[in-house]
Amino acid sequence: MERLKKTQVLILGGGITGLAAALYLAQQGVDFILIEKHKGTSIYPRARTIDVRTMELFRGLGINEDLREGGKALAPAWGIIRGNNLVEALENPVGKITPQQLMEAQKEIKSFAENSPETVCRCTQDISEAILRETAKEQGLALCFYHEMLSFEPHENEVAVLVKDRITGEEYTILADYMIAADGANSIVRKQLGIQVSGNGSWTDLLNIYFEADLEHLVKGREFSQFLINTPEITGFLLTINNKDKWAFHLRFHPENGETIADYPEEKLIAILHDMLGIPDLKISILKALPWQLTVTIADQMRVNRVFLAGDAAHTMTPYAGKGANAGIQDVQNLAWKLAAVLNHEADDALLDTYDTERQPVGAYYATLSGELADKNGLINDQLMVTKAKDLMGLPDYGYESAAVKRAANLPFTYFIGEPGTRIPHLWLNELHTISSLDWVKGQFVVIANSGEGWQAECDQLQQQFNINIELVTLNDETILEKWKQLTHTKHDEALLIRPDDFVAAKLTAGNLLSVMQSILNK
Repeated sequence: MERLKKTQVLILGGGITGLAAALYLAQQGVDFILIEKHKGTSIYPRARTIDVRTMELFRGLGINEDLREGGKALAPAWGIIRGNNLVEALENPVGKITPQQLMEAQKEIKSFAENSPETVCRCTQDISEAILRETAKEQGLALCFYHEMLSFEPHENEVAVLVKDRITGEEYTILADYMIAADGANSIVRKQLGIQVSGNGSWTDLLNIYFEADLEHLVKGREFSQFLINTPEITGFLLTINNKDKWAFHLRFHPENGETIADYPEEKLIAILHDMLGIPDLKISILKALPWQLTVTIADQMRVNRVFLAGDAAHTMTPYAGKGANAGIQDVQNLAWKLAAVLNHEADDALLDTYDTERQPVGAYYATLSGELADKNGLINDQLMVTKAKDLMGLPDYGYESAAVKRAANLPFTYFIGEPGTRIPHLWLNELHTISSLDWVKGQFVVIANSGEGWQAECDQLQQQFNINIELVTLNDETILEKWKQLTHTKHDEALLIRPDDFVAAKLTAGNLLSVMQSILNK
């Protein structure tokens, strides 16, 4: 007999997006199974930056400090330098984009410290994925690594997925109410569903050379994020991985001229690295060399009935905006509470359409920006990067327009702090600056009331009618209250309804909580 498993959600892919989906579904109490064809998480550094918004999300899971600790070796690596070799560039950093210049650009949107309880974290993806997986294992979540999807069939009421256990060879079927396809840039699911894509597609070819070399003595006190080289002999960029002995050099190569990876044996790669570094006798060990292409591919839709695309499957982008992994994590955090609401019969299925409405434009924007940041040789356009610092650091200054946001009729959409559709404003709640207004949310609906008059009764009525857990925060501290009212442009008798993903769902007046929630949940 073929084994048959049932679950509410199947997550396809155990990379950073899939693992984040697991943690956010678990936070919502949703039953799921994650399958991943590889034995473990990535052994390659890949993404190196966790932006402000994603760190806010990880703060909600209680793993933000674990990630900072995991990335502390990389943390000093900021700035971009250019030159004919690394030694020369460090001695005379012509054209360097410094952390100070980035901070100057940030002044356009005020200080980050005023807008978020978090800051950018440097942590390579091999470390961050391992932390997410370990967190999931500690919670006893259903992670099936080395299990491969063979096929899937979407049906009216479920998705049937045929899976192979790659250890035993056993094949079995999982029946899921919904499926999250976090299966990467070459998504099998996206292709089978026939979802159309836009974007620049693939262009410049590069060879990712991951190597070991002791450069700590050279870079200590002169740390950098990227070194760009563009000479007649070598074009590419060197990325810092741990500021010590792990590095990644992305070499421009030319398959269009007939080149293949076979044309780059280890001895040739080492010679290129010696020239690029400017240290001819340095001991170098090649860990891996993999070809890749700059790619921008944007799915026209992120939902087809019971299947949802997330991360690279929905919006493949170049690494230059630092948004690939971040966008995927933010996708699934947006989706998790909506799936929970529908599966718990708190909301109509139409709520799930707002996932595509809200997240597809955000992913498309960052994917397009990532392509704009690549110059004709495949190097990052560092000057444009400075002008786009606001977007790249990830401060959530965008807003959502969808049926899951209730706004006054004919009100033009704005991104003013506290407006429906924007992320809950950040306000420090104690003198030590350890507790933020974002900490009120943690994956649940929250009403933040400027007064205590009648709001508890409304929340109780909502819980009785819809069986929705909702937290009431009443601002009794006069100092906090006045700051909050100024920050959110709310009056004494008003309140904000915050969604489980930290976004403002509506501005409330007395007596309309029930009707507003009915509208949002389409009940």
